[in-house]
Amino acid sequence: MNAELYPWISAGALAWGVLDCFYGYRVFKITLTIVGAVAGGIFGQTAGAALALGPVGEIGGLIVGGVLGGGLAFLLYIVGVFLAGFGFGATVGILLLANLNHMVALLSGLMLGVIGGIVAVRIQRVLLILSTALLGAFRAVVTLAYFTSKLDWLFYFRQPDQVPALIDSHQWMLPVIVLLATVGVFAQFSLGGESGPKKTKKIDDKP
Repeated sequence: MNAELYPWISAGALAWGVLDCFYGYRVFKITLTIVGAVAGGIFGQTAGAALALGPVGEIGGLIVGGVLGGGLAFLLYIVGVFLAGFGFGATVGILLLANLNHMVALLSGLMLGVIGGIVAVRIQRVLLILSTALLGAFRAVVTLAYFTSKLDWLFYFRQPDQVPALIDSHQWMLPVIVLLATVGVFAQFSLGGESGPKKTKKIDDKP
């Protein structure tokens, strides 16, 4: 990655983590759509470059891929819910067992991730609040470490198998992530965890 862009991308990832931590359930569908659009845009641009369509073809692939990716991600809401639950379970397993054995932490994270994904589909609201709060806190703390100690956080997002080693070598991360996630959970529940305006009861006027 371009070194000049790294601080800006880190700031964006940090802001996204904080937003997810405190408002994750309310903006989950929007976040899912944006992630799908970004992934689709990258795929479309890559396809345009591979087919040697030139700059116009790459831009066209970026736009078409972004639109299709965003639309598909929005339609695959349940898949997104499962992935959110999977991310919650996997993160919990890795954080709790990172200090014991890195491989055990990864395997336990995978098992808890599958369980979390299944449970998330059944009780979406609670699991999505827990998931977005924890993942948002994790993302915020890890990217914040770039500004405090020049941590190459992108390396760990590209190679998640190294996350247990990251937590093990930075003892302060676990308590900070848990504390921030806890505050985020309480904040989301206090906001009602609703993605839309609350319905008000209609009271009939008495004659």
